Amino acid sequence: MLPFYEGDFGFKVIRSDGSYTSLGTASSREPIIILHEDKNASQAPPGATGLYHYALLMPDRRRLAAAYVSLGKKSVVFDGYADHQVSEALYLNDPEGNGIEIYSDRTREKWKFDEDGVEMTTQPLNLDSLLAELPGGKNETSKAMADGMKIGHVHLKVSDLPTSLAFYRDALGFETMRYWGSAAFLSVGHYHHHIGMNTWESLGGPATSKAWIGLEYLVLSIPDSNLNQLSQRLGLTPVTEEDGTKQLPVSDPDDINLIFRGE
Repeated sequence: MLPFYEGDFGFKVIRSDGSYTSLGTASSREPIIILHEDKNASQAPPGATGLYHYALLMPDRRRLAAAYVSLGKKSVVFDGYADHQVSEALYLNDPEGNGIEIYSDRTREKWKFDEDGVEMTTQPLNLDSLLAELPGGKNETSKAMADGMKIGHVHLKVSDLPTSLAFYRDALGFETMRYWGSAAFLSVGHYHHHIGMNTWESLGGPATSKAWIGLEYLVLSIPDSNLNQLSQRLGLTPVTEEDGTKQLPVSDPDDINLIFRGE
């Protein structure tokens, strides 16, 4: 995994402690991704819940183009390209099969809304237009991972959409931005989505297990003042502190682990 993330992607190792390696960009104050090695972990069974993909939000369209060129030069294989109307995206998998989206947003003035929420489509990505962002075109030498990049959203595989939707919307307080029969997008601040969920491959599937390769936990940063309120609303144990940072661990209906961290 390290040759892929450090070599091909260009992440920097922030710290390494035993079986954990934290990765980020040159300017990262906190890890973007933490790799946890567990030699006893196994592949999840077909139809299991868990990670569908995590999405790296680039600072702008030019940096998305640079990532496309840089990764292509490393012979990284893309699984797809899409224009979602609110964003443009590249899709791929890491060596252990974890789905990755790399994307840049269009400005919010270009987003469209209807009575069902934000309008999102899946159309072909205009790669020629994307490459035109780079002075050097396909000869661009920029690295794939840009300073200012962050996790923009995480898309989950769930077993029952209404149950998961109720948890993230009603219990945690996310806003539903779009709902289809087998997928939903939720966010805070009227973003197109911070959390995606679907049952395309996982309808009725088993809950996530720590024994499987994939997402171990997802960290969501929220104001300190909201942590105790959330703990009380969920009826959970009080907020704990780790390295001086307040945090609240939560499990969703499919045992996907979330850690709410104060900031």
